[in-house]
Amino acid sequence: MNEILGKLCVIIGPSGSGKDTLISGARLLLKNEKRYVFVEREITRPKTKDAENHIEISRNEFERKKRAKEYSLVWFANGLGYGVTNLDGYLRQGKFTILNGSRGALKDICEKYKGAVIIQVEVPAELLRERLQARARESSSDIDARLARGIALKVLDPKILNFKNDKAINESTNEFVAILRNLSNH
Repeated sequence: MNEILGKLCVIIGPSGSGKDTLISGARLLLKNEKRYVFVEREITRPKTKDAENHIEISRNEFERKKRAKEYSLVWFANGLGYGVTNLDGYLRQGKFTILNGSRGALKDICEKYKGAVIIQVEVPAELLRERLQARARESSSDIDARLARGIALKVLDPKILNFKNDKAINESTNEFVAILRNLSNH
């Protein structure tokens, strides 16, 4: 196996915490800095304008690629399949590789990528409720269940960096990028 020269940074947090917004903002601010790579996930979910940027893939094609071991990482969450290709290639190239991960898959990710750094995006419960209601994708009871699941799935580990995303978008994005830059220099 080739030596890993880069570093994997996994972003986790509940739906509505702003992971996609932070990652999109960081991608724009860091677009001219070649050491950063933002990995796109293949997801068995149709692309919509209000969902994260991802590569839409059919369940059959996802299963075929999984069986053929074409993914660096694969996991299932909320009834969907998630696959990541070329992650190992980016790391061998020495890239600081940013992945929108999953709290449910974190154990497997950390076992495979021992030096991964984890940023957990957090939002106060009432702000998270407001964001989920504004998306208008779920009923009130579904939002209550999602909030309860978010509390239950919070990762309590002193090695994980907790990022509180409760400021204006520009301010939070700038703070997030400063953290990424700092992590990539260590």
